[in-house]
Amino acid sequence: MLYGIMQGEDRVLLVPEGEGSPVIEAPKPKAPDGYIAVDSYVTAGDQIKQVWRLEPVQGTEAEAAVALAKMQAVSLSDADAVKVAPLYDEWSGDGVEYKVDDRVRFQGYLVKCLQAHTSQPDWAPNAAPSLWALILPGQDGSGVEVGVWQQPGSTNGYSTGDKVVHKGHLWESKVDDNVDEPGTDNGFRWTDLGEWDGGEAA
Repeated sequence: MLYGIMQGEDRVLLVPEGEGSPVIEAPKPKAPDGYIAVDSYVTAGDQIKQVWRLEPVQGTEAEAAVALAKMQAVSLSDADAVKVAPLYDEWSGDGVEYKVDDRVRFQGYLVKCLQAHTSQPDWAPNAAPSLWALILPGQDGSGVEVGVWQQPGSTNGYSTGDKVVHKGHLWESKVDDNVDEPGTDNGFRWTDLGEWDGGEAA
């Protein structure tokens, strides 16, 4: 049996037997994810009882702001996601379950999941083009965002309405899955919108 005297409203100081009130301990509850079990003490007649409560884990305001931003980043367009790439987690090959359209950072780039899978080391984005595609600037299909053309692979071609700058001209994709270089397709896949004077593209 423990003995103690109350210190403040909810703390107890343990003392030798006979110098205080009996302290009745309570089993610590199992805390669910995101919570911790915190104990305190209350006076109950001639006893002191231990009580437990569950409290949410709290961090700093900065940590909370980052957590909120990461939650909101899930719903961003690809074009906006590229602008805030540090909000996305780094790719991991340690058995992470990725869903279609999940976005992660890999070797300084933002990539998007093409097929749901559980990651493994040899399925890194640069080694598994059937699972991952690099998100290229200008690929949101809005016709508003403009990116500098980059050669896409077979799984991340430009879509209808995507706009890019290439060799001083602004180009708009006419088709989906467009992997051709603007100006080399005889006008079948890209529309030349004229010289680009809109400043720096994304």
